[in-house]
Order: sequence, then C-alpha cells, then structure tokens
Amino acid sequence: MSDPADLDEQTAAVLEALKPRRRARPRLAEPLRDARDQEVDTPYGPVMAWRLDPFSGFGDSSGAAPATLLVHGWEDDNALWSPLIDLLQEAGRPVVALDLPGHGFSPAEGCSVGRAAAAVRSVAEALGPVDTLVAHSFGCPVSTQAIADGMKIDRAVLIATGWPAGANSTRWTRIQEALGVDDAAIERAQAIAAEADREFPPFDYLALAGRMTAKALFIHSLDDDGTEPDRSRDLADVWPGAGLQWTDGLGHRRIAQDAAILQGVVEFVVRTNWLSY
Repeated sequence: MSDPADLDEQTAAVLEALKPRRRARPRLAEPLRDARDQEVDTPYGPVMAWRLDPFSGFGDSSGAAPATLLVHGWEDDNALWSPLIDLLQEAGRPVVALDLPGHGFSPAEGCSVGRAAAAVRSVAEALGPVDTLVAHSFGCPVSTQAIADGMKIDRAVLIATGWPAGANSTRWTRIQEALGVDDAAIERAQAIAAEADREFPPFDYLALAGRMTAKALFIHSLDDDGTEPDRSRDLADVWPGAGLQWTDGLGHRRIAQDAAILQGVVEFVVRTNWLSY
C-alpha cells in the first residue's frame, strides 16, 4: 500500500479495535447500590471503585476489616460480581470492586496490563485495607502484575485466567482479518502500542507466577472457549503452593457466577487455614 493517508486510517482502525468496547449504559452490581463509591485517581486517569462493609452501609472504611478485592475481565465490569458480593457479605466479608480503565463507569482509557495493574493498586490503596483477591479472565494477569508491583495480598482466586496478547498473538491476526488492513498497518499499530506502554516491562506471566508468595487457587472450566484451560495448569505448576480446580460445562463467564463455584471461592477467601486442592 503506497497511500500514507490510507495507512494512517488503517492504523487508526487497528488501534481502535484494540480498545475494550464500552457498554452504552454502565452497569452497577445490585449489592453495590449500598456501597461507598469513589472515583480513584491513578497514574493514567481516574477509575470508579466501591467498598461495601457488612452491616455498615455508607461511611468511612478507615480502620475497617480487610476486604476482598474483585477484578473483572476484558469488556466486563463490576456487575459480574453480584452473586459473589452477596455471598461474601453473608460471610461477613468486606468487598472492594472497581471498573478497570476503559470499562464501565471508569473515565480512564488505555487498558494494557500495566495500566490496569496500576489502577488495581491505586484502588487497593484508596479503599483498602485488602488482603484477598478474586479475579476473572483478563483481571487475572492484571492482578498478578499488581501483586508483583507491590500490592500485598494473602490469598488470590484466579478464575478462567486470560493470557495477554503479545506481538505474535492471534489477536492481531483476528483484527487484521476483521478489518481487512495491510501488514504495514498492523506493524505500525504494534509499534504505537509498544511506545505507549514503553515504561512497562514485557509481561511474562509464568515468570511472575513463579515469584508469588500469596496462596492461590486457579479455577477453569474445560469447555472454556474464551481462554485456554491449560494456561491455568501451566500457571498453577509454577505458582508456589497453588491449587487448581477443574470444572466443566460453565464456559468462560458463567463460571464466575456459578453458585457451587462461588461457595468454594468464599471458603478459600474466608478460611485462613486453607489447605490447597
């Protein structure tokens, strides 16, 4: 392709396709209607977050018990966690939830792993204390990066973990096929995306997992068509002391709202003397 204008347009289209698609109307998990909400400043723009303490309703959480931090996945939002929030509240467990950058009510854009991890850390600092974490899909590598960057967590549940796209990822191929753009546009978009996140080191999920000290439980459904189930096995193998729970028939998202799965999640989060699966 020789027309620079066409290349600019194609590159812009690729970069737009990399962004998460927002819902026309942001959703709020029903239990969070009684929560304290706060727009939290992060190094890359503000995000919306909520803290809900059992039996306390609105108010300052300073001096409160440690909470469980909930981190949703790509093109999802806080509403994913409605069933789990109810169960954690019944167990007397405070909850902190957020909408990642580019998602839900959060004004910030740019949702690379590094930027999203910075948002998670900022929320944990602003609405903490937090000592446990539950994440889904893209929220799993984001949370792992946040822990590696200094967020203190005792136990983490990683459900249907995603695997961020690198330069050779099939995600780029899918975007190229969907948009019908030239190789040059893909290459330019990759360079622009890398430059935008140049302050972050390349994301190495397995290397980070091998350095973790928090107790972890990986959960994955064998019929997941959104993320590869074997990725959870790979990570559990290198994450010291991690447990791995398989299920089937729950796909990629429903697993994060299944009653039986969530009962196990709550037990893992609440019990301090947990023994790994």
